[in-house]
Amino acid sequence: MSINISEMIWTIICFFALLFVLNTFLFKPLIRFMDERRSRIDAGLEEARRAEEAREEARQAAEESWSARSLEARHLITQGKLEDDKLHTSTVEEAHLRVAQAREEAQAAVAQEESQAREEARLAGRELAETLADRLLDNGEAG
Repeated sequence: MSINISEMIWTIICFFALLFVLNTFLFKPLIRFMDERRSRIDAGLEEARRAEEAREEARQAAEESWSARSLEARHLITQGKLEDDKLHTSTVEEAHLRVAQAREEAQAAVAQEESQAREEARLAGRELAETLADRLLDNGEAG
C-alpha cells in the first residue's frame, strides 16, 4: 500500500472546500436561526413573566379592593343597624309618648265626663227631690 500525495492533497483541499461551503451555507445560517429562535423564546418567556407579574399585581389589587369593599360594606351594615336601632328607639319612645298623651287625654275626658255626670246626677237629684217634695206636699194638702 502506498500513499499517494496528490490524492491526499486533493482530499484535504476538497475537505476544506466542503468545510467552507458547509460553514457558509449551512452552519452559519443554522446557528443564526437558532440564536434568533433562542432570542424569540427568551423574549416570549420574558413577556410571559411580565404578564404573570401583571396578573399577580391585578389579582392582589382586586383582592385588596375586595377586602376594602368588604370592610366598607360591613361598616355600612353596622352603621345601618345603628341608625335602624336609633330609629326604632325613637319610634318606640314617640309611641310611648303618644300613648301617655292619649291616656292623659282619656283620663281628662273621663274625669270631665265623671264630673259632668255627677253634676247632672246632683241636678237630677235636686229636681227629683223637689218633685217628690212637691208631690208630698200636694198629697198632704189634698188629703
